[in-house]
Amino acid sequence: MQKRVEKRYLIKLNDEIAEFFWSATPETPTKGSTDLKIKVKEKELIHLAEILGCTKERDIISVPNLDVYNKLLLYSSVRASIRSPNKAKELAELILDLKGWDAHYWASKFRELWWRYRRPNRLRKMAKSFKLLFGLE
Repeated sequence: MQKRVEKRYLIKLNDEIAEFFWSATPETPTKGSTDLKIKVKEKELIHLAEILGCTKERDIISVPNLDVYNKLLLYSSVRASIRSPNKAKELAELILDLKGWDAHYWASKFRELWWRYRRPNRLRKMAKSFKLLFGLE
């Protein structure tokens, strides 16, 4: 009988940096399993994660499924380009209402940019596109 290896979706918090990764072995993730590393407002991210059903233990947020993972990755990617607390609240509400396929599409775009350049500043144009499309700009 084969043992099935389950993928886990996690967010590691380190000061103001959030590292989004998936892994079958969370204790030793590979470089290729990192989907995003970005500066975040930690309290905001934790609050949204709890609303979406995530759990936090020490500096790790465990995400229950890919849909929630995509929403949190998308929120963090776009939130980095928003200064206004009111717009940040609008973004959080939008993320909560976002359908799975929309979240998947946009999170995939941010992931692809991260994999290619490994720099958060390369995500700005995509964040601006998202904000314009969803009326946050």
